[in-house]
Amino acid sequence: CVSVQGECRQLIVCGRQVGIIRPDVACCLLDYPQVFTPTPDSFILNPQLDSYTARSNALEFVLRDLRAKNVLYALQGWREECFNVWADYGTEPLFKIERSAATILGVRAYGVHVNGYSRAPDNSMVVWLQKRAIDKPTYPGMLDTMVGGGLTAGLKPSQVLSKESYEEASIPEHIVKTARAAGTVSFLVETERGLHANTDFVYDLELPHDFIPCNNDGEVEGFEPVPVEELLDRVTSSKYKLTSVPVAIDFLVRHGFITPDTEPELPVLMELLHVPLNKLYIQWPHTGTPGATPTPPLSDV
Repeated sequence: CVSVQGECRQLIVCGRQVGIIRPDVACCLLDYPQVFTPTPDSFILNPQLDSYTARSNALEFVLRDLRAKNVLYALQGWREECFNVWADYGTEPLFKIERSAATILGVRAYGVHVNGYSRAPDNSMVVWLQKRAIDKPTYPGMLDTMVGGGLTAGLKPSQVLSKESYEEASIPEHIVKTARAAGTVSFLVETERGLHANTDFVYDLELPHDFIPCNNDGEVEGFEPVPVEELLDRVTSSKYKLTSVPVAIDFLVRHGFITPDTEPELPVLMELLHVPLNKLYIQWPHTGTPGATPTPPLSDV
């Protein structure tokens, strides 16, 4: 994998590639030989860290130390919230890390997004967007999906759906239960914070036409109802949160507002909404891995 900074290295844990390390991060990780063993193409987590707790504690030590040194921009957004990291989603997690560090280690992050919309008596559609609070550590003051949140360690997507819908938009549970799972979007993008390898579980929620979202947790400045015909212009503006754009585009495609007739490059667009992260984060056998079958490096995929 090549970033704007040059060649990256794989982060290897328990014989599996779980992350992508940029050159700026690699320089920092060299200071922790008790935790990482560097090779020309990877950083291998110390195999003596042989449990979820041991691995999590070791990485927390490294990340808190890097935060104190103030050498990596992303850690300025420290949340005191953890994400689990898996070799394969749905299996036992290998470790957990501070949420803001996901982009630093290039690990796969998971989230939940809720497209909230309502229909007027004439059947026209209005989509609700939130305006993020100005003091948010990421994308302050920008427009975003009505409800969204990261998959906090220990929670299922359905639990995040209920939690965030209440906290961000005061949506009662009986309405939340009508949300329809609409699959996922996935993407890999590089920003000043690092590498975002995101998979978002998407839900569509039709709200009563007279329902007005109201924030509970102070993380949302307000909500705006946008006619669906205007949504694309909002989403593609510089005022919209970059990593939420795929969710909105996916919504417009699924509901027939972006079609092969209106978007000649629709096949390319659909691929960009569903980047095959499972193939990019391949098993990466390294020296000493019992029974390893050679597979190509990420840069060859």
